[in-house]
Amino acid sequence: MKPDTSESRRVVALALLMLAYLAGCSESTNSSTATAPVDAVQAQTTAPVETVSALPARNTGTVMSNQMAGGYSYLEVDIDGAVFWLATSMSGAKPGDRIAWRDHAVMTNFKSKALGREFGQILFVDRVMAATEAATQAHRGTVVESMSAAGYSYIRVEENGASVWLAAPETTVEIGQSILWSGGTPMRNFNSRSLDRNFDEIIFVSAVQGS
Repeated sequence: MKPDTSESRRVVALALLMLAYLAGCSESTNSSTATAPVDAVQAQTTAPVETVSALPARNTGTVMSNQMAGGYSYLEVDIDGAVFWLATSMSGAKPGDRIAWRDHAVMTNFKSKALGREFGQILFVDRVMAATEAATQAHRGTVVESMSAAGYSYIRVEENGASVWLAAPETTVEIGQSILWSGGTPMRNFNSRSLDRNFDEIIFVSAVQGS
């Protein structure tokens, strides 16, 4: 898949969201080709764009613990009964708090020198917010068309009278269902090889959820 050049550019776009604060962090990965955080992010972008690992079904969850080290917060979060780790700028989130976030960059086999531990998978987000705050910023639309291919769902929704295409990790939605999403990375003239079709504009989001 490629917006004008190659499919992997979309992964790069998501990863670049995190470069601003990762560049000043002293973390590293186990990859023999990556010795700095920026290299670690670049190493993750070499995988095909439609290769999806286990990801949370939604961008909201309940904080279980908050470990602060090296100027960052590592949040252990319960999302629908599954435990995920988030890395973000310093946060005062406490166990029991309901939080939300927008897009994320996924890193695997990430070693935190500050904590002295390795994470099999961790989601880097720019910031977390109270779930109630995120609800007021969310987009809402009605599903009018949906198709899935190679681990992704392509969903056309009607939002305030306008037709919008979304791409998200594969999920089950029904025609007529109302869904929510936040943030996203818009791509123009995007060609999906798996669907063999071109989208004039599509918004890549990390998750959608029923409302």
